[in-house]
Amino acid sequence: MVSTWGDGAETTAAAAAARPPVMIVHGSMDRGDAFRRVVDHLQGRSVLGYDRRGWGTSRPLGGADVDFAVHVHDLRTALAGLDAPPVVLGHSYGALVAMAAAAADPSRVAGIVAVEPPVRWLPWWPADDPWERTVRNAAAEGGPEQATRAILTELLGSASRLHLARAQPADLAADGAALISEMTDPTVDAPSFDPLTFPVPTVVAAGSRSAAHHREVAQRLAELLPHGRFAEIAGARHAAHVSHPRELAQLVREIDMNEEQQHR
Repeated sequence: MVSTWGDGAETTAAAAAARPPVMIVHGSMDRGDAFRRVVDHLQGRSVLGYDRRGWGTSRPLGGADVDFAVHVHDLRTALAGLDAPPVVLGHSYGALVAMAAAAADPSRVAGIVAVEPPVRWLPWWPADDPWERTVRNAAAEGGPEQATRAILTELLGSASRLHLARAQPADLAADGAALISEMTDPTVDAPSFDPLTFPVPTVVAAGSRSAAHHREVAQRLAELLPHGRFAEIAGARHAAHVSHPRELAQLVREIDMNEEQQHR
């Protein structure tokens, strides 16, 4: 279910109406609420988001029959219910979902900010992704719960200790099951859009401290897109929406400025 997180209360109604809404699509091991800090920097506009199937409040909707196409369909359904095309802010797996949905129906999307999309079918993505190897090995040793513990430690370092200490084993296991499902879904390896003809203005972003292949794929993808630009988020790792929310909000506003210039 799509939720509205911002209402434009700090600007005039006319100014809010002139700006497209923002739709947030989160990545794996995440949920919509994790973007609250980004929303705080997007005052003056409607910001919407939802928990993808298998995560957060939508955990019961996950399962073995939920693949990449289902996530794309869910986003397309949400976009079709909006009065105006939004800027879609997608993170990681959610960025890939956003780009596939926009390619299927570009009239529904005003622009995209894609943060480190895992475009596994581009030649610069490694055959044996280190994070996928971490999850695969941990799952083989201790099942889904251990997979969650391993990837959170990889992503958050020492900051993961408090989170893991507070988490319930059943929740860790459920997240691990969803994570393994998304990482092992073979349909994600098939091209879901053509970068060379992608019609939507897109900023592809990566943290300066993220994994080398995430940075390279983001930069290479931006170079392929007709209306693309690469943006490095200085000092950020993969979870830039948590550590650098102001910078992500600025990239959304950059899409606005580009749209305004094109309509002058």
